[in-house]
Amino acid sequence: MKIEAYDRLAEPGRLTELARYDLFDPALRAELDVVAMRSAKLLETPVSLVSVLTADRQQIIGSYGLVDWVATPQGAPAEWAVCSRTVLNGEPYCVADFSDDPVHAANPFLANTGLRSYLGVPLATPDGLMLGAHCVVDSRRRIYTDVDMAILSDSADEAMEALVKYRT
Repeated sequence: MKIEAYDRLAEPGRLTELARYDLFDPALRAELDVVAMRSAKLLETPVSLVSVLTADRQQIIGSYGLVDWVATPQGAPAEWAVCSRTVLNGEPYCVADFSDDPVHAANPFLANTGLRSYLGVPLATPDGLMLGAHCVVDSRRRIYTDVDMAILSDSADEAMEALVKYRT
């Protein structure tokens, strides 16, 4: 994905919509942590995230199983965040093994985490704006199924329902 694609994260309409959510409300974080935990348990993965993408960063707003250094308050650069692809494509995104994937094999963020596989679905508004992604990540190579994707999509719907409660 070329750098120009990441420029789409800075679309004014998407950022204006994102700014309408109180993303740092502790009650929202608690709700999204529960969604992430449930997804990780149902899909038997060690990590699950709910995140939004600003113009240049991924902000984790709900998580399960994430080591503290990965969930830094300043977020990760969008170019390093696998969830960026989910948001930019506007559809589910799957990687069976980061180490074999030409797009992600050299990603410095992934090289330090020990994570190997990813399944993510977008968090979209009713108007079709992609705000972020809900994902599960595994420490082993994994082929995700249509059933896995359906489970994660249902959880992403739950995450959006929680987010809507914190929209002004």
